Amino acid sequence: MTKKPTITTVAERAGVAVSTVSRFLNGRYVSPALRARLSEVIGELGYSRSWTARNLSLGRRGSIGVVVDSSEDPWFVLLLSGIEEELATRDCSLMLASLELGGRYEPARVSDWIRDRRVDGLILAKSQRRERALIHLAVEAHLPTVAVVPDEALQEVQVLHLDNIEAGATIARHLVELGHTRFAFAGGPDHSIDSKHRLRGLREGLAAQGIELPAAHVFSCPQWDVAAGTTFGRTFLDARLPVTALVLANDALALGFMRVAHERGVRVPQSLSVAGFDGLPAGAIAWPSLTTVAQPTREMGRVACRRLLDTIDDPGRIERIQFRMDLVARESTAAPPPPGRGKAAAPRRPKRVGRQA
Repeated sequence: MTKKPTITTVAERAGVAVSTVSRFLNGRYVSPALRARLSEVIGELGYSRSWTARNLSLGRRGSIGVVVDSSEDPWFVLLLSGIEEELATRDCSLMLASLELGGRYEPARVSDWIRDRRVDGLILAKSQRRERALIHLAVEAHLPTVAVVPDEALQEVQVLHLDNIEAGATIARHLVELGHTRFAFAGGPDHSIDSKHRLRGLREGLAAQGIELPAAHVFSCPQWDVAAGTTFGRTFLDARLPVTALVLANDALALGFMRVAHERGVRVPQSLSVAGFDGLPAGAIAWPSLTTVAQPTREMGRVACRRLLDTIDDPGRIERIQFRMDLVARESTAAPPPPGRGKAAAPRRPKRVGRQA
């Protein structure tokens, strides 16, 4: 029986060190010429790597954990696609946990992953304050962790975050260029850093054009979902504030608002321009299609997976990687109506939905 070739056999045939072959197999840098040589030798020998044996020798499980509030979130579907694309090149499996599976918050399964070392690392998507205990547990266990767009400041793990301030300023410039001067903003929960930074960017962008966003025109919603946008929409439209542009802190809120606007006969964008953030696929097929500032969500998934796997191989480095968001101008924003047309009559103070400073 022919003896199965080993990594040592490959190294000897190629005339290189075993560590060089290992570096090549792990996707790390070797020169183009050496890469071609190793690929040729591996093909000639029929060498195939035993990933189970490798993981056992390194004390690893050969899988990573991905954690999100709900795997049904359209944004997360895009992120997961990017993670899977990167994993396909790495011979590593994935374990998925939804923290709100069944409609209630349940972090115990992820805690067990960490305590029992069932995964070699974690990707946390959109973590919030309530995930602090999980992050602390992972740090204490020295488990490599990457947080993707966390909605709070994190220092002890790797972070992929967005330039939300610039994104807010981008929306401001777009709407001012269209001719708008009277604005309102609806954010997410009061504690949300994303919401605060998007509001800050909007305010700064408007201020640069000599336009003020009054505190009375700034609101917050208790959740980030379509239902919260719908509830806000009813209260906001009842108030009939004299504004021509409404910016909502994410696309889900904006889509919920536009549904109510259609019900009430408020024409978007003829009477009121509406814009959101994130670039959810649903925004492209809504009517009118939603103007947004889009995240590179799929690319963030690829980068998060790459950084996590690199850290598993070479622990110790903590990075913060920032991504920009790009304006996608669609049908929901246009020039404001002429004075006297589309203006709300008898403006009055809205019922309280929650104010955001």
